[in-house]
Amino acid sequence: MLWAGIAAGKIFGAPGQLALGLLFILLLVAAGVMVWRRSRISWLAFLLLFLVLGMIRFMAVDKLPKQDISHFAQQEVKVTGTLREEPRVTEDLTGQKKIRYEIDVSKVNAAGQEQSASGGMYVYSRLTSQELPQVQVGDEIKASGKVRIPQGYQNPGQLDTKLLLKAQGITASLSTGKRGITVMPRETKTFARWIISIREHYRNQMLQVMTKEDAAAVFAMLFGGYEGIKSDLLQDFTATGIVHILSVSGSHISLLAAVMAWLAGLLHFPKGITAVMVIGAIVLYSILSGCVPPVIRSGIMGGLTFLALALEREKTAGHILLLTGIVMTAISPLLLFHISFQLSLGATAGLLYLAPKIRKWLCLHGMPELAAGSMAITIAAQAATLPILAWYFNQVSLSSLLANLLAVPVIELILIAALLAGLAGFALPLAGKVIFTAVSLLLGIVAEIVRILARLPASQIWVPSPNAAGVAVYYLLLGWFLLKEEQRKFLVQQPGRHKHWLAAVGGVALLVFGGWRYVHPPELMVHFVDVGQGDCCLVMTPGGHAFLFDTGGTRDGTFDVGARVDVPYLLHYGVRRLDAVFLTHAHEDHAAGCGAILHKIPVGKVYTAGEGLSAYARSMRLGDNDPVLQKFEMARQGSRLQIDGVTIEVLYAPAIAADQPAGNEASNVYRVSYGRASFLLTGDLTKEREHNLLQAGINPESTVIKAGHHGSDTSSSEEFLQAVHPGFAVFCVGRDNGFGHPKGIVLKRYEAAGIKIYRTDENGAIVFHTDGRTMQVEPYAS
Repeated sequence: MLWAGIAAGKIFGAPGQLALGLLFILLLVAAGVMVWRRSRISWLAFLLLFLVLGMIRFMAVDKLPKQDISHFAQQEVKVTGTLREEPRVTEDLTGQKKIRYEIDVSKVNAAGQEQSASGGMYVYSRLTSQELPQVQVGDEIKASGKVRIPQGYQNPGQLDTKLLLKAQGITASLSTGKRGITVMPRETKTFARWIISIREHYRNQMLQVMTKEDAAAVFAMLFGGYEGIKSDLLQDFTATGIVHILSVSGSHISLLAAVMAWLAGLLHFPKGITAVMVIGAIVLYSILSGCVPPVIRSGIMGGLTFLALALEREKTAGHILLLTGIVMTAISPLLLFHISFQLSLGATAGLLYLAPKIRKWLCLHGMPELAAGSMAITIAAQAATLPILAWYFNQVSLSSLLANLLAVPVIELILIAALLAGLAGFALPLAGKVIFTAVSLLLGIVAEIVRILARLPASQIWVPSPNAAGVAVYYLLLGWFLLKEEQRKFLVQQPGRHKHWLAAVGGVALLVFGGWRYVHPPELMVHFVDVGQGDCCLVMTPGGHAFLFDTGGTRDGTFDVGARVDVPYLLHYGVRRLDAVFLTHAHEDHAAGCGAILHKIPVGKVYTAGEGLSAYARSMRLGDNDPVLQKFEMARQGSRLQIDGVTIEVLYAPAIAADQPAGNEASNVYRVSYGRASFLLTGDLTKEREHNLLQAGINPESTVIKAGHHGSDTSSSEEFLQAVHPGFAVFCVGRDNGFGHPKGIVLKRYEAAGIKIYRTDENGAIVFHTDGRTMQVEPYAS
């Protein structure tokens, strides 16, 4: 109920702090009275008590203090803070390097007035020379720039970036541009610096005997992170379902604990010494990993649970896992929404409760004990976390079973050997180099195994996004599997005693559902996806056909919108094939994401404006001979496509002069119609082209308009809006974008025309449902 209270606080909001406090006190008194009178319903008071406690805890951490740096959003400030961890360097496709500093803010100077401040912040700076600034954890940093609130992509099924960062204490960001930072060295945080020096020792030892990419992969296996790893290896790890190996998690903790327990058993040590070895290994690894919060959480959760198992207290292990999860979320309620916490808790529960049953069943059916144990661990972890994986990723790796049998044992050997190599390198550098050389060879074996497995047919399968009822049914079925035979027989006998009532209820439910389906007309769904500062619109016909209009993208290529936003969104809604993609023009914020989509999802055709094939290939960063370019075809003005009662028109396709570089004026205009409802998609159509469209006698009247050029004043002329006469408008725009979109004058123009406005920066994904007569709108965020 504590978790239910935390979730309720996030979903529905919480009443005032005073009201909640009074309610908590009343429930506490009521619970005490009920216990004193030995009431049979005293449990109900305690459930409500923990529900209210969860709401109180969520409200306490959700409301930031007045001095938090986030309250200076959109202001030009100079901040002073202390560096939390090592700077991280990234490089975009243009070769520009950027540095990210994570600091604890202590002071802020706004409008010439300095004051105390708090909160965590990311500070971004460009690397203008080949050498990194000399800075260590604990040093004081000064930086100037505009404060921004971190914001991810607000779409169903995607990680809530803002919430995840908030759980880590990061509430704002700032970009210094070319100004850089000022560093004031401080002799503090000696322990953190000592840990960093140990990790650098490991990195340097690896680089002496293996390539930079191999060293990055082994370092990631040891301490987490994806920096410097070959993209092909990372994709293969993802496809085979073992990418979690590259993030410090409960699997690392369990491995070390298992090795220590196995070693203690081999040497016939008593339980007390076994416990000391298990805890000692976990503590040592946590220190080497930097004592970052994910490691500490995994260490506490996995360590205590595995310790109970090592001491042969299986029932206690389950209680410890539940208690640890409750205590962690009581201290930090936002953890409940953190994917790493959800997966760690689910996977550990699967190992405790499901794995022994699965292992026993496999052994009874003839599988060797060693193989059964490894297979049971994999199946149990995936089965326990399947709803979580389905919600966030919509993919499950079938090849993970083989990967866990063939690759993971070698990876486990790599982890243990690499840890020993680094420790040996302090006293015997030559011994460390020899072991790391062997580790490099083992990594080559792993890379080849996962490469082959990732390319097997049906290596990954799509799974639908679950709803609350589906999740409940799924875990009830898992619970049924865990019951003893006599418990199942008892439950099977119960429905027979009430079969008449069950039949009546089932009949009524069938009639209600069937009647609803009969009277409920088929709908067209139009999704305006949040892709930041770009356009993307998904159209799903009543018959299940899917079309995409623009795909979003970034100009510098630092983030693959197609692979990391568009494809997950499509999979979340069950779209595994696109009949066609319609691109308004070749600019990256409209077309760059299409490249990844074409390589990940079957697409029938790609219709373009008239800039030429090479312009789209450059925008999507495709090679001139990439076979997907054969799908491209220039859209012809006046052409139509009809399917499932839906009409897609190429309403306007302006001609482009061969001797002039194409820009926003090249934008095609598409209209999607269903009954009396219609959607006008204008790309970045300029006012001049809007005028030309009207002069050509084209009637653009539509129910919904996608505002031209993200709300720039270069589009949306008054005469054009009058001709369209929409009831709704959608602005596809990135939060706090540097262009100032949408422009205030444009917003006023729409408001004056009485048009209902939605914005992806404020509302996230916006979904329109229409049966051709009525219209319903579902914004993801309010």
